[in-house]
Amino acid sequence: MRPVDGAGAVPLDLARVDPPPAGFPDCVTCPYWTTGSPRLCFSCASAPTAVSGPVCGLCCQELVDGACPNTVCRLPDPEFSRIFTVLEHPEPMWTAVWRYKYDEDKRWAQVLARLLVGYLEQHRADLEHYDAITTCALYVGPQANRLWDHLRLVLDAAQELGPDWPFRPDLIRKAVPTGRFLGIGVEDRRRIAEGELRDALTVPEPQEVRGQRVIVLDDVYSEGFSMREMARVLRRAGAAEVAGLVFARRKGG
Repeated sequence: MRPVDGAGAVPLDLARVDPPPAGFPDCVTCPYWTTGSPRLCFSCASAPTAVSGPVCGLCCQELVDGACPNTVCRLPDPEFSRIFTVLEHPEPMWTAVWRYKYDEDKRWAQVLARLLVGYLEQHRADLEHYDAITTCALYVGPQANRLWDHLRLVLDAAQELGPDWPFRPDLIRKAVPTGRFLGIGVEDRRRIAEGELRDALTVPEPQEVRGQRVIVLDDVYSEGFSMREMARVLRRAGAAEVAGLVFARRKGG
């Protein structure tokens, strides 16, 4: 694998960039909105955040009263080995995801792809041993609420920016639409995930994942129920390990 735009372990020195970037989440006013690189965009977006206490061993969320606030991390069978998070700034990242996913401003696919590839390059030592990077399965058939796959667009753009990473979309398929998680409670999310979502998921070519270590990309990690089902179906198809990779962690997302 080759570095992208000279990306390595050391973040880009933004003070030396001319013109300077506008600053995440002001991507739409940034001079590099359409011409940025993974190294530049990831450095601009990933200012360090302070953690004041212990964190969850699965998702690295700061513990609350000694426990992870994410439900699935507290279950005895989360199915995934860990969650990697591209940005530690949940609210600005959620704003960007909302503009892209719900307002359907598809220009954000390029920005998110740059952040993704920038993160992969910055954390190459932790991530290069995985065999495949795929997406959470979304249904975009005739009964779908959304007729485009927002995660696939990001992965396709990331493939152009970081062709040496093992991007392999469509390892998981979703046969029918299922209930939406946005705006409903934890128990309702779990019921949908363990019922209709679980029934809708398949791995059409299990030989492609058998013995493989797979990363599953999603936009936001909230309670973890969707990611758990993606990991579950991959592991039952023979995957040796499944980890999640999300743009942000956000309760209720």
